[in-house]
Amino acid sequence: MESAVGGAGVPGGPAAGSAGIAALFEELVREHRVTGAQLAVYRGGTLTECATGVASVRTGEPVTPRTGFPFGSVTKFLTAELVMQFVSDGDLDLDEPLAGLLPDLKRAADPTLGTATVRQLLSHTAGVADSIEYSEMRGPSYRRFAGVCAQAPNLFPPGLAFSYSNTGYCLLGAVVEAASGMDWWTAMDSCLLRPLGIEPAFLHDPRPGQGGAGARPVAEGHALRAGSEVAERVDHMTSLSLAAAGGLVGSATDLVTAARPHLADREGFAQRQLLPEDAVRQMRTCVPDAEPFGLADGWGLGLMRHRDGDDAWYGHDGAVGGATCNLRIHPGRSLAVALTTNSTAGPRLWEALVARLPETGLDVGHYALPVPDSAPTAPLADHLGTYANGDLELMVVRDPSGGLFLTRESYSDYHLSLHEDDLFVARDREHDSLPIVGRFVRERPDGPVVLLQYGGRAMQRL
Repeated sequence: MESAVGGAGVPGGPAAGSAGIAALFEELVREHRVTGAQLAVYRGGTLTECATGVASVRTGEPVTPRTGFPFGSVTKFLTAELVMQFVSDGDLDLDEPLAGLLPDLKRAADPTLGTATVRQLLSHTAGVADSIEYSEMRGPSYRRFAGVCAQAPNLFPPGLAFSYSNTGYCLLGAVVEAASGMDWWTAMDSCLLRPLGIEPAFLHDPRPGQGGAGARPVAEGHALRAGSEVAERVDHMTSLSLAAAGGLVGSATDLVTAARPHLADREGFAQRQLLPEDAVRQMRTCVPDAEPFGLADGWGLGLMRHRDGDDAWYGHDGAVGGATCNLRIHPGRSLAVALTTNSTAGPRLWEALVARLPETGLDVGHYALPVPDSAPTAPLADHLGTYANGDLELMVVRDPSGGLFLTRESYSDYHLSLHEDDLFVARDREHDSLPIVGRFVRERPDGPVVLLQYGGRAMQRL
């Protein structure tokens, strides 16, 4: 297979056929001032690898194709693949209620949680809160985490709607334990990553003896503030309890390797048997009547969908403090594209890549944010208030000039502009980041605001 490796401190140049991708990548990384990045493209038997920049402004260590980058929420794609292995082996049933797998949920404060299924957790339709932090988690077991979740109320009855949930995927960590007798880390390591030929690495590995000398190098996070030329080192800010939802570390090449069982040329991939054809087809089957507003055109089991029909692309996006990750898969064309960065400028780099990759013959499917084209409207008092989803709380408040801010304690304030149909655009004036598009949801067309949809999450008004 072809491999192009270039960039600061990385020997070698782009191989024939990959030069256009490598040159474009280098150009856009410089333009968007991304600290370090990897791009991997698998196209019908040919692999192109690009690596550039530094893993840390503190050490100056160059990025190589082996450098580990936090996957953030792209971890969910691999957790879903792991779950589907146990489904294919008959150790799990996608439609089995969780109370039958996790005994603590039989005594849940909200009995609807125990009626949710594995399929609903995978598709973010279980009604589970986005984030339930469990700071007391110390070892490699999700059993007590499941007990903590049992004490929290559900957002809505399972199967009613879509609401993106990190907690749901952490519960899948407990489901993996129930099905395998192993903790999520060991199951991910021994059942999926190593058989795929991927070197296992985690942001937090609580297993004894892990993460010592010789462990895979991990890129540090960096923030690029608006108007600044200097990237600042930042913490990745991911707790141990979020491991199954966002704790994996790897390279862009690792991601396209994990995508190989989903491609049409999978027969030529030695590890295709890890995920039978029926399993990957189920992962791509989108949940009906669930709209992932602000995230994708549709959602399956661990995979988002962009576009429809024969031109549908699948994948996932992720971010942790100072790092971003994107994966796209076109099964029919045997195409997989992955980007990893260690910069808050990563999303802008990804948008630019998607826009210009057609110059190299790659038209990558991507979700277009529903940015309103109407003029901003005057803010209304009924938009003000606090909106909550589990431990996540957002406040909509007025600024001294009468405008609106969307704010979260200890995080940056976003200037919020309102538009027709209760759509809003939130812009971070401190960091060089993309705007966030969301909407307020009313109980009825002329009724009070009861929900805020933000990044695919349903936030209940308190």
